[in-house]
Amino acid sequence: MEKVDRRVRRTRALLGQALRDLILEKPYEAITIQEITDQADLNRATFYLHYTSREELLMDSLEQQFDALVEQIEVEKNGRPMWENPATIRLIFEYVAENAALYKVLFGPKGQGYVMHRVLDYIAQVDEDELQAAFGKDALPVPNVILARHFAGALFALVSWWLEQDMPYSPTYMAETIQQLCMVGFMPVLADARAH
Repeated sequence: MEKVDRRVRRTRALLGQALRDLILEKPYEAITIQEITDQADLNRATFYLHYTSREELLMDSLEQQFDALVEQIEVEKNGRPMWENPATIRLIFEYVAENAALYKVLFGPKGQGYVMHRVLDYIAQVDEDELQAAFGKDALPVPNVILARHFAGALFALVSWWLEQDMPYSPTYMAETIQQLCMVGFMPVLADARAH
């Protein structure tokens, strides 16, 4: 069973890498299943044993990377909620920087709406789980689901802008800034700036 699982993981990794490579070469809409399997050096039937569409493959591939990133974040958190520790958020910006070419295509003006919505959903779910673990279900003045969407939307918007601008600030700076904006709130930050 473990051997089969390893083979399945390897096949899915090959297909995911093939699709990510092709996205850097041509428009996503123009990529065919045949091109993906040719790039992965697998046959077309193998694709359909694992996936029903390019979108399913793309999101599975990205979510595997996100899951690995979340594991890193868990180690870095040191028992604190993710949004209280800029070092954990920095890992997100470092991951995006390492995969900048791919995410510029996916999150850019011609990016895939489907992908963007799924990425937002993934981030929001992680955030909602964090809030639930830290405070319980809807114990805060604003429901967890709304706070999670706020955090996810802010992070996604800043990551997208950062990529479009060719990453003018370091991952550390971006992480500290978004952590301050999301945790402290915009008005105190603005008041502090006016005081100086």
